[in-house]
Amino acid sequence: MTGMAEESATPRFARDAVDEATQSLPVPRWAWPLLFVLFVLLLVQILVGDRVALANNPSTRPIAVTACRVLACTIPAWSDTSSLKIVDHRIHAAPDRPGVLVVEASFRNDARWPQAWPLLQLTLSDINGVPVAQGRYAAVQYLAGAHAATIGSGQTATVQLNVSDPPQKAVSFDFALLPPADDINTR
Repeated sequence: MTGMAEESATPRFARDAVDEATQSLPVPRWAWPLLFVLFVLLLVQILVGDRVALANNPSTRPIAVTACRVLACTIPAWSDTSSLKIVDHRIHAAPDRPGVLVVEASFRNDARWPQAWPLLQLTLSDINGVPVAQGRYAAVQYLAGAHAATIGSGQTATVQLNVSDPPQKAVSFDFALLPPADDINTR
């Protein structure tokens, strides 16, 4: 009887208002397919918009490759310059052309996958180690003739550059393999 007394102590309009506030509003049937379509569109936008970043991450690259096959978009070749190793390099004066240095180098792709050709940076330094000349060269500049779009896994590339001998006396040189020009612009 006490339960009945408590119910009757609260006016009916107040009890109905509390009951209605605790009930959830019904979701229209058309809202669920619409939410699903919006979610899929968001995923597509993320995949297409961030495909370069997704392609350069080992854990998300397979997803990006598969998505771009379905969506007919392109992703850049893998680029990990830390897995490219310079095997040999030398420099000498061109015997038939005064003022020209011939720079030769070989590097190997130690990654388990093919990757984009790196940007090759050559620095010439004087006897004190001070750089006197520096240049960056894309694959079309350091590879002779036609070449594949990527350097294969385990493949070694031999490159040759003809550069002007700087007016300051260059006695040493150094190579650096950098991400391709497209990757430098997006980082």
